[in-house]
Amino acid sequence: MKHVAVMCVFCLLPACSSSSNGAGGGGIGNDASSDTGGGEDSSAQDSSAADSSTHDSGGGDSTNPDSSTVDSGGDAEPGDASDGGCVGAWLVAPTVPASIEVPADGGGVLLHAAGAGTQNYACTAGTDGGITWVFIGPQADLSDCNGNVIGHHYASEAGAGYPEWITVDGTYVVGHKLAAYTPDGGAGSVPWLLLQAVDHGGTGTLSQVAYVQRLDTDGGNAPGTGCDAGDMVQVPYTADYYFYGP
Repeated sequence: MKHVAVMCVFCLLPACSSSSNGAGGGGIGNDASSDTGGGEDSSAQDSSAADSSTHDSGGGDSTNPDSSTVDSGGDAEPGDASDGGCVGAWLVAPTVPASIEVPADGGGVLLHAAGAGTQNYACTAGTDGGITWVFIGPQADLSDCNGNVIGHHYASEAGAGYPEWITVDGTYVVGHKLAAYTPDGGAGSVPWLLLQAVDHGGTGTLSQVAYVQRLDTDGGNAPGTGCDAGDMVQVPYTADYYFYGP
């Protein structure tokens, strides 16, 4: 499928960490019951919408990054989409609340990337008919432990409920949210998430991913103020993404 992304606002993370707020510092997206919180989930969409048969790694429209022209920031060669020299704690599966644990058969950590970018919102009619901020997708760079950009993250063609991660070798995975968790003191940031892979492409590391965790988030919530129809806003955030598979 073509990558449908939103406003490209890329931020490069510091080495080896996407956030310093720790387990109490925030989360990824709002709870699945809300349309306005960067939850990377849409209960109205069916996972069949994320069909790899329509994924065009050489395409894209004016609002989305084109995987054929992904800029690795000069720090990662095409095909260098693994953790490379990142060892030790960087590749250790984190301890998380039971609600967002990877299932026992989900495998181990295949890749860990630090994400930095924005959670994007448009002011439109909400489910209650009122005008409100509605989440339209993430837009972020993915970096390794040394701060080298190894990929990007945005909404897939199926929409904000099916976020996509793509590495510089063109391999991608599309996920769908299973559960969300907001740590104590973390209501100021989007919740942490557990997502299940629903689509893959390419032959690199992400082609083996079964589950994704978004953790240690900082920022990204929709504005708490009202808006006028047609307004759009990009809210900075950081997070750690862990990719699991056999």
